[in-house]
Amino acid sequence: MQTLSAIHPLILADLNAELDFFAHEQLVEWLNNCEMITEDGNIGIQKWLEENNKAPINERIPFILCGELGNPHRLVDLGITGMPIVPIRMDGICRVWTDVIDGREVTPGIHHVTLARTKGWWECTWLGFASKDDARKMTEWLNDGVGTNWRWSTLAEGKVSIHMGEKLYSPSENMISWDGTTECVEGEIPETTGPEIELSSLKAILFTRQGCYDNRGRLARCAHIKQRQFHDSMFRRGSSKQWNEIIDIA
Repeated sequence: MQTLSAIHPLILADLNAELDFFAHEQLVEWLNNCEMITEDGNIGIQKWLEENNKAPINERIPFILCGELGNPHRLVDLGITGMPIVPIRMDGICRVWTDVIDGREVTPGIHHVTLARTKGWWECTWLGFASKDDARKMTEWLNDGVGTNWRWSTLAEGKVSIHMGEKLYSPSENMISWDGTTECVEGEIPETTGPEIELSSLKAILFTRQGCYDNRGRLARCAHIKQRQFHDSMFRRGSSKQWNEIIDIA
């Protein structure tokens, strides 16, 4: 949880060991039991939102945060404060670089991030509980105020779960096999540490025009390729895939 001047860590509530699946109602109830650490001590997230005239938890939309939207400094740039953010794990889904460049702010510009499928893949990212105004600001920023290439989407494949405990490392590059058409991860999949979240209760702002960058038939995954490396070594040396080859959305 961040304000214009500080980032406040969250204390995640204990999980019911008997509950291995969160519908939207269970997700909201769990977040209601989480606390944030402030200079004046711990406080419930819902109470803090009320005291600071922010949208309550039950009016917020859970968004999978990809790329820069998971950066608190970027959120402050957009005027977004007080958005609860919790760690999640994605299975069968990875973060990938798009094949377009946003020339704002820096040269050569910003490469944004979208999602793609990969069988056997796992990685951690963030789930932000955005007000409708927060979601509008994030979407407008990705679209640079014009167009509708970036849209709210609901995933129709993959698995998303709450992640608790130690840092989880994604599969290494040498764990990925490729038959010339499809990539998949070979190796033992680590056990999840929290309940699976109903996909229909989640949103992601995804690039729906062409999908992601085609690295000569392979994905340019953010877990393996940093932004500068992607731009200097790969960008415009491949071709874009069509959206429906990347991931299924509802």
